[in-house]
Amino acid sequence: MQRIFINNLFKTIFIISFFIISLSAPSMLMGADSEPERVLKSGVDDMTAVLNDPAFADEAQKKARKDILFNKADSIFDFSEFSKGALGKNWERFSESQRTEFTKAFSRLIANTYLAKIDDENFQDLKITYLKTEILAPTKSGIERADIASDVLHNKVVTPVYYRMMKKKGGSWKIYDVKIEGVSLVGNYREQYRTRFNDSPDKIIEEIKEKIK
Repeated sequence: MQRIFINNLFKTIFIISFFIISLSAPSMLMGADSEPERVLKSGVDDMTAVLNDPAFADEAQKKARKDILFNKADSIFDFSEFSKGALGKNWERFSESQRTEFTKAFSRLIANTYLAKIDDENFQDLKITYLKTEILAPTKSGIERADIASDVLHNKVVTPVYYRMMKKKGGSWKIYDVKIEGVSLVGNYREQYRTRFNDSPDKIIEEIKEKIK
């Protein structure tokens, strides 16, 4: 029952998110106007606006809405990092071209899996309260990181959610993981791929492509 409950939370929050120099150095707390929080808020607001737009209520417009949501999600979600985290150690067995192909297919699979489930959801009551933004020390390679704590109110249920974001050199802030009540979305997928060392990268990629079809 707990797994079903967590999976349902992942479905709802991921829809929302989809829409959204030393590692030991002390972290620093930032105010509500921090750059990663502004990016997150803007992305989530854009996704929610599309979800609640009556122009997409017609059955014929649902595919168009899904495509728009995917494109918006692609601008705020780092699917490459998400794919890398989901594969875990298996990522090292993939060539550069295989990583690109896996990321492309995996992101579309996620879209098909989650965005297909939004038709019966009503997001008019959705409310996100941003509690705290914590800017972490950058990695040795210069990647900036931030954790944003929030409470998500939906269907009269409040769920604590942590959005994990990063900013690579020359890039913008993007979501690379979402933690719901302490459970990582990336970790949830990584557990599924943890025992796939006997399967070739090509087999894993083709498996995903078949699911997309």
